[in-house]
Amino acid sequence: MIDELNEHEAKERKRRVSQLSLELLGPVVGKMPKSSIESLEKASYLPNVERHLVEIIPLTDARIVKHEVEAKLPPFIRTEAVFGKRNLYLLRDAVVSPYSGMAWIGNRIMEESVGSLRRIMDWGDILHEPLLPVQELTLQEPVVVCHPATYFHWLFEVLPNILFALARFPEIKIVLPEKCPDYVREGLAVAVGAEPGDRFITCSGPVRVKTLVMPQYHNKPEFTNPEVLGVLRSELKGKLLQESSPARNPGPEKLYISRRRSRRRRLGGEELLEERLRERGFSVVHCEELSFREQIRLFDGAKTVVSTHGAGLSNLVWSEAPCRVIEIFPKNYILDCFAWLSFSLGFDYRYVICRTGHQIDEGAMDAVLDML
Repeated sequence: MIDELNEHEAKERKRRVSQLSLELLGPVVGKMPKSSIESLEKASYLPNVERHLVEIIPLTDARIVKHEVEAKLPPFIRTEAVFGKRNLYLLRDAVVSPYSGMAWIGNRIMEESVGSLRRIMDWGDILHEPLLPVQELTLQEPVVVCHPATYFHWLFEVLPNILFALARFPEIKIVLPEKCPDYVREGLAVAVGAEPGDRFITCSGPVRVKTLVMPQYHNKPEFTNPEVLGVLRSELKGKLLQESSPARNPGPEKLYISRRRSRRRRLGGEELLEERLRERGFSVVHCEELSFREQIRLFDGAKTVVSTHGAGLSNLVWSEAPCRVIEIFPKNYILDCFAWLSFSLGFDYRYVICRTGHQIDEGAMDAVLDML
């Protein structure tokens, strides 16, 4: 009897371990966790989801955008994109992470809060944020999370969604993590005009809120909706330039965005290229050393922008046509997000691909100079 009982206990223990692994570590053990990502709209018929959903607020309609470009481009430089509809979701009694913006109800992660499962997996540990301790945030006002991201994704995804939420809920409180890049707080200060103690709330982990405004994110962030560009230019650039003196000095018209002080995706040979561009009247800038306001003012006057592929090119959104953009790619890393941005703004976009991997070779330098 003792042996049979031990065997039974062993089987029961194995079953529980398997169940717990599936519940918490789905991707690690080769299966989906039960707290898997799911569309809020798709699951809205379920009673335990429906009771949390207060309202779906439409913001923009679905649309296809196609740019007519004179130059003949290869397939990896795309000129057409499909944009799904964009909504705000008003939820009651929901949990959200200030580090990723991921929201969940019970053990269901809301797809609209992150865009797609692929993006969750790419971003590292956020899939398991539902396992962290949850803090109760007792606020009567609605809450939206402004989570940090790299400059490109924050500027073109997170910040516009905050602006959409502010337009619909002027009294909304903005939740931030304890640590976030300077451009997050600086950008919010320009957009909101509030000091941290007034509008912003800092949290150390996931929070449960009475009323959550959950913006919708999409699964193709490399394409920026022209409507988003319009919001950024009017709500941020417009406000900032109005604050400036009417007699403000225009910035340099020729810019080279250097990545020599960046930790990622640096290209060798930039020193020589910078020297040759300075001879052509270019100013060399390091965007990571500039404040958010300084970047807007600097790029407002740019007429020619040369750069290796990097987040500094996001600041093209502050420039005005006519503007020529020359982007330098390493041999094995090409992403057309800034080509799309240039097309959307009516800029003259050109590119150069280095032949020697992560080195700006002589041929690439000559090609850049020939395009000026």
